[in-house]
Amino acid sequence: MNFTSQTAEFEERADQLSLDEIDSTLADGEVFQRARKKLLARGAKLLVGPRGTGKTHIMRYTYAQALKQVDKPLALYATFNRYLNLEPLLKKSPDARQRFHSWILAKLLLSAFEWLKDTGYEEVILSNADPLFNITNLGQLVARLERGTGEDLYEKIGQQLTIDHVLKAVHILLGVSKRSRAVLLLDDAALSLADEYLVAFFELFRQLKTELIAPKASVYPGSTQYGPTFHASHEAEEVHLWLSVEDEEYLQIMGDIATRRLPSEEVIKINPDILELLKYLSFGVPRTYLRLLREFLGSDKKFSQQLVNRIIETQTQLMRAEYDSLGIKLKQFASIVEAGGNLFDKAVQDVAAAQSADTSVRNIVLGLLQERNRSSLTERMLRFLVEVGLLYPLQPVSHGQDRRYDRYIPHLAFLWKGGAFGRSAWSTALTTCMRMPSSKHPVRREISTLLHSDGMSLLKLDLPPCQNCGTERINEAQKYCHRCGAELVVASMFEECMKLPINKIPEISHAMIRRLHEDTQLRTVGDVYASQNALSDLQRANYVGPVRAGEIIRQIERVIEEFLS
Repeated sequence: MNFTSQTAEFEERADQLSLDEIDSTLADGEVFQRARKKLLARGAKLLVGPRGTGKTHIMRYTYAQALKQVDKPLALYATFNRYLNLEPLLKKSPDARQRFHSWILAKLLLSAFEWLKDTGYEEVILSNADPLFNITNLGQLVARLERGTGEDLYEKIGQQLTIDHVLKAVHILLGVSKRSRAVLLLDDAALSLADEYLVAFFELFRQLKTELIAPKASVYPGSTQYGPTFHASHEAEEVHLWLSVEDEEYLQIMGDIATRRLPSEEVIKINPDILELLKYLSFGVPRTYLRLLREFLGSDKKFSQQLVNRIIETQTQLMRAEYDSLGIKLKQFASIVEAGGNLFDKAVQDVAAAQSADTSVRNIVLGLLQERNRSSLTERMLRFLVEVGLLYPLQPVSHGQDRRYDRYIPHLAFLWKGGAFGRSAWSTALTTCMRMPSSKHPVRREISTLLHSDGMSLLKLDLPPCQNCGTERINEAQKYCHRCGAELVVASMFEECMKLPINKIPEISHAMIRRLHEDTQLRTVGDVYASQNALSDLQRANYVGPVRAGEIIRQIERVIEEFLS
C-alpha cells in the first residue's frame, strides 16, 4: 500500500512522533508521573487504559528518558500493533502459533538493535554474539511473517529463535550499559482479536520475567483476554492510565497537552471558554482532545456555537461507531455489545435528566447495584463500554447492607447532547457544572431497570453455527462440530477489516462515496489498502485532488488502525 497524505500541522498519535518530540510533548501530572515510575520499577506491570489515553506516549517517553539517564534501568521498547496481520495464518498454517512466537521474539531482538542505534553503540556488539543476531534477517523475517510469506526465512531463522536468545541479548546490553536490571516496554499488547495469539503472548510475557528483567505491557480494560494460564491480577500489577474529569489537575493537564503539541499562536486563537469546554468534552483522552482542537482550528465556520455543536456531533458519532465495531470484530459478543449500547443510552438519559433537574450540584455519576448473581457476560458488557471510553469507572461505594454500587461517569459529550447542561449559556454551562459540589448520591439503577427484559435477553454469546451442517455450537472454545465432526472455522478479523465498505467510514461524506463509486473501482477498505498508488487511484473521482485524496487515505488508515488494534 503506497499511502501518502498531506502533512498535518500536529500529530495526534504518539507512535508517529520522533523520540525528541515525545520527550518535549508529554504533559505532566500525577497520573502520568505515577505511570512512568511504575514502568521503570521492578516487577511485571500491565498499563491499562482505553485507546488514546496516552499508553504509547508514556511508554516511548519512558524509553527516551531511560536512554539518557544512567541511573535508570535498561529499557527496550517494542510495539505489536501489527499482530493481526498474522491472524490469517490461524486458518492457513498448522504452526501459526509457532510463527507468531517467532515474530514476537524477532521484534524483541530488533528492539535490542534499536537501543544500540539510539545510544550510539555498534551493531556488532550483538551481531558478533550469535549467528541469529542479524538485524537484516530479523527485519525481513518480521516483514514477511506480517505478509504471510517468507517460508524459507522462517525455516532458516524463525524456527531457531527461542526465549533464551532474547534473554541473552538483554544481558549483553546490561553489560554494555553497566545497568543493573532491565525493563521491556511491550506496547499494543492487547491482542484481543486473536485469542490464540493472546495466550501465546502472555506465555512469553511470563517467561520474560526474571530477577533482572521486568516486562511491562499495555492492554485494554475490556476485550483483552489473558487465557486460562495467565492470571493478570496475580502475575502483574495493573497501572490504570485515564485522567478523570473530576481530577483536581484535569484542566491544567489537558491545557498542558495543548500547549506542548500546538504552537502557542494557534491556542490563543480559541476563546478560553471554548477551550475549557473542549477539554471536558474530550473526557480525559488526549488523542480526542487533539482531534477536537484540529477540527476547531481547521474549520472555516465563523459561529463558535454552531462549530462546537457540529464537532461534538461528529465526535459522538465516531465514538459510537467505534463501540459498535466491537460487535463486528468480536462476533461472539455482538449481542452483548448491542445490549451495552442500549444500557449506555438509557444511562445517559437518566443521568442527564437528574443533572438538568438540579444545577446547584454536579450529579453526573451513575451507580449500578452489584447484584450477587451478576453474570460474567454482564461484566464483559460493562468493560466494553469502559474500553471504548463511554463509561469512566470510579471506586465502588456502599449505601448499606447488600447495597454496594459500582460507579461510572458517562461520557460528558453524550450527556451534553442529552441536555444535561441545559441549552442556555451553552459555552459555560458544562464548565460551571464541573465546579459545583458533587451530589452526595449518584443516580442509582440496576442493570435490569436499564435494559428491561428485551435487553437482558441480549446477554448471550453469539456463536456461529457449523458451516457444514448448521448445528449450533455448544461453547466458544469448541473446535469441531459435535454433530458432524467438521472443523469449525473462525473468521479472520484481518479479512473482515479488509471487507469493510468505504461507505461505512463515518468521516467520508455520502457525496464523496457516490463519486468514488461512479469514477473508481474502490469499494472497500481492502481495495484502498491493496492499491499500489492509492493517492492516484482516488484522484480519478471527480473533484478529488491530492489534498482530498490524502485526507481520505488518512481516514481509512485511522479505521484500519482502530479496527486492528
